[in-house]
Amino acid sequence: MAGQGDLQSFFAAIKQGDSKEVRRLLEVDKSVTSMRTKDAAAKYEPDVEMDAFKFLGAYIGSINGLQLALFTGHDDIARDIIDATFQDEIDSAFGGGNTALHLAALLGAEELVSALLTRGASKTSKNNKGFTPVDVGDDDSMRQIFSQH
Repeated sequence: MAGQGDLQSFFAAIKQGDSKEVRRLLEVDKSVTSMRTKDAAAKYEPDVEMDAFKFLGAYIGSINGLQLALFTGHDDIARDIIDATFQDEIDSAFGGGNTALHLAALLGAEELVSALLTRGASKTSKNNKGFTPVDVGDDDSMRQIFSQH
């Protein structure tokens, strides 16, 4: 199990966009993917904030590294974390019952949505507002990705 220093380093590397350090820490201990933190960097960008509040809710709470990478726009790091995440952790929820797939769909991160679905993320899990990840994807190309998996 990861030590406190490793966890702090892991989350700091994600926020800094240091994919090399994230990969190194994942190689040392994959369990860091299941660890959680509360971080002020985890917030919705102004251009999606209204949709986020409508579909996901305003509360974020504690998040894991994958969710932090999505919030901070580090898609390459998010992909590395998806690849390293244990299957039973891929649908780990944050505030309001949202999964990384809910967030990736809302953000329009098509490649990450596809990667999450390939890894077995649930496209039918409902958040506390009653929305599935399919519901929050707002364009035809996103709906096509969901229909292909």
